[in-house]
Amino acid sequence: MDMKSATQKITKYSWTGLFLILFMLYIVRNTHPDLSDRQSRPIKFQRDTVVYDVSPKEKKRKGSTNSGVAMQRRGNLLYPMVNVTNFPRIDDLDEEECQAMMDDVIVAPAYSMPLTALASFPRSGNTWTRSLLQVATGYSTGSVHWESERNRQRVQEWFLAGTEDYMRQTGVCVKTHEFSIDHIPIFNNGAIILIRNPYYSVVSDYFRFFGGLKNISRNQLVESMESRNDHWTKVLLPQFQRWKLTNINWINNCKRLLVVFFEDLERDPVRELTRMVTFLGQPLSPRRIMCAIYNFRPMEAHRSHMNFDPYTPEMHAILDSYIQEVNKTLLQKGGNPLPTYEKYALT
Repeated sequence: MDMKSATQKITKYSWTGLFLILFMLYIVRNTHPDLSDRQSRPIKFQRDTVVYDVSPKEKKRKGSTNSGVAMQRRGNLLYPMVNVTNFPRIDDLDEEECQAMMDDVIVAPAYSMPLTALASFPRSGNTWTRSLLQVATGYSTGSVHWESERNRQRVQEWFLAGTEDYMRQTGVCVKTHEFSIDHIPIFNNGAIILIRNPYYSVVSDYFRFFGGLKNISRNQLVESMESRNDHWTKVLLPQFQRWKLTNINWINNCKRLLVVFFEDLERDPVRELTRMVTFLGQPLSPRRIMCAIYNFRPMEAHRSHMNFDPYTPEMHAILDSYIQEVNKTLLQKGGNPLPTYEKYALT
């Protein structure tokens, strides 16, 4: 075989081999669930405007807009500049339409969502907020605590992204009650921090933990609190500290943070939910936002009201000092101050 013929043969086989390699790569990419769905949606900061590069596979939402929304930035704190004056009224909504918006909530493709935390001290409205965000965006929410929660009926029926590892990035945001310095940077798209009056959240978590998980009757728990015995008082200081550290650590160490006060979400859910959807970079649909509120009304009725103050003067002094520390941290960052908290509303 002469040199020219050999060269022609090599060239022929090289092109054939290259074609086979490219064909195999195409097959792998379009049959492997993680690779075929892997999409990035980076945030581009343009001064105070946040703009998303929307994926071509983005699910179309009726009445949505993908245009950039102005953000006021104060250090690491972001304040979306939203206008909700032209949103439809609750009375104008159709029950069938709002139910349909609950039914079409989907789990996002693997690795298509940036990691954004929905952080809070327990009993600060995290579950309620997840439900609101799911209807408002059309996407399910995940959970850092997925391994202990994935077998719960409510998770399997409603919080579907919470049945799998949150690092697969299938949730529009991720529930977390963690607050360690190592945990916070995992969320490369930042976090929404929900802050609630600790006088209420600590009491609510006491009922949740000892009543719901330890099967102690409500009457026994109320008696323990009214008498201020050791069963109640011993849990308070660690819980007070946890409330403080949850908020201070996220405020100080999260590079991109939206602060939402639970009391504001109760009082003005339309505005606060719109701020959260904007922060998440999701298309704004006024009808979806209003249907979210239609389906999941404010949770004020779920407070654990009692006809006595369960806190001693010493407990009040400690908790008030922690509230002042969190407020000071917010102000030092240029943020809005905490609401004026009730000590405990007696009924």
